[in-house]
Amino acid sequence: MTPMGSAPARPAASRAGGAVRKGLCWLKTLLVRGRLDAALAGGADPERDPALTLRAKQLLRARYRRRLAASVQHLVDDLESDPGSYLSSALPFELEEVARARQTLLSLADALRYADPVHARGIALTLRLITDPLSPLYVRTTKGELQLQAQTALNYILADSQPWCELR
Repeated sequence: MTPMGSAPARPAASRAGGAVRKGLCWLKTLLVRGRLDAALAGGADPERDPALTLRAKQLLRARYRRRLAASVQHLVDDLESDPGSYLSSALPFELEEVARARQTLLSLADALRYADPVHARGIALTLRLITDPLSPLYVRTTKGELQLQAQTALNYILADSQPWCELR
């Protein structure tokens, strides 16, 4: 403490070092976000590593969640449209699996948009479900596997929500 009772100012070098560390953490998070997403989806504690903490915060942002919800909603909307009416470079998805998981996918999209609080693990599971080319969304697997994985993601997203809340 200084004689006036206030804390001494941090040296400029210390502030600059903090900014550099923060920038390096952001860069690391950007470069390895796939691995960070996999770790979060697997249940890793976001507090154990600064890059995991930052990635969890990114996933929890309302804007990110709305974009992810729109992607999930788009799956169901595509299911209900004429597949021959447009050209797309998107990977074709397993129509029967999406039809089977339709209600859970809609609930998942609603939870991403409206639930609070939510857990990064559920968001990471949802992200991997729609972006991993080996996901049951794109690869034929056991019947009902997409439904099961979407329900698991939904359960993790809503882990702390009130049990009487219904999304649909």
